[in-house]
Amino acid sequence: MQIRKRNVWIFGGTGFIGRALVTHLSKNPDNRLHLLIHRSGNYREVERFNSVKSSLAAFDPLWFERYPPDVVFHLARPAGSNPISRMFAAKRGEQANRRMLQILRNLPNPPIVVYVSGSLVYGKRPDNQPAVESSPINPAAYARHYVRNEAPWMEAQQTGAMDIRFARPAWIAGNASWFRKFFLEVMHRHKYVPCYGNGLQLMSLIHLDDGARMIDTLSRMGKTRQNLNLFTGNPFRHKDFCEMLSDLSKLPVREIPQNQLEQQYGKTVAAALTTSIPLETEHPDLHLQSNSQFSDHKKLLSNLLGLFENEQGILTPRPER
Repeated sequence: MQIRKRNVWIFGGTGFIGRALVTHLSKNPDNRLHLLIHRSGNYREVERFNSVKSSLAAFDPLWFERYPPDVVFHLARPAGSNPISRMFAAKRGEQANRRMLQILRNLPNPPIVVYVSGSLVYGKRPDNQPAVESSPINPAAYARHYVRNEAPWMEAQQTGAMDIRFARPAWIAGNASWFRKFFLEVMHRHKYVPCYGNGLQLMSLIHLDDGARMIDTLSRMGKTRQNLNLFTGNPFRHKDFCEMLSDLSKLPVREIPQNQLEQQYGKTVAAALTTSIPLETEHPDLHLQSNSQFSDHKKLLSNLLGLFENEQGILTPRPER
């Protein structure tokens, strides 16, 4: 039965996806938001909500006695800047997640937990066959490290210990993160659209705001221990993605070969940008119920280019008659 008034806890509410999710959830007065934010988080962004500045490892469970969670959105993930630091961060993250899982399991009424993962956990798809929610896990790139954080939750889901649901987003496009660093800023500085690798890798895409809608839909309308791939539209080639950006921005496409990509950003980033991971879903009803606003890829990219243009302008000036 759906809970009308919900105590909603969000771990990682000031991150890229977390901010969009907080914005979306706060529009519904039936959601009472409680945020666990990193010690370097910006309080000004979340001053309207109950906010606890701590970490998964140091979190005081007494907070859950004061504000018992009906649903927990988990977006907190330890970061690292290189393979060694990612390895240690993942180890610490696994320990912290096991601790948090135990705290939640011991509550009188354990909540629904929606863990926001990523499509990289599926890894390169054989023969470019799209991954669905029941596809096996074969982590690639960053996911080889951060999957350790997910392991306790996957085990709890498989054993039925709690109602754990995984949201696995495709490439989430917004005016930050990968889309800004590897495309918008490159386009602004160098006046071309980078196309990474041979451009034949397949990618699925979703707008940041639509991602937040689908994550919420999974919590409200999903079934017990159900997972959901987050994307809109059909998978398409990276080359087509780049040509679409070129058409919108009037900038030429420049291919960035694999070896150059690895030299510039490292093998992990290169693998993330060039691994072919198309997505499909076994739960189209949840996609429909999320009321996505940007199912057309060109409309999606046009929206984001407009947001970035408002900051500093990357589009070619319109010719004068």
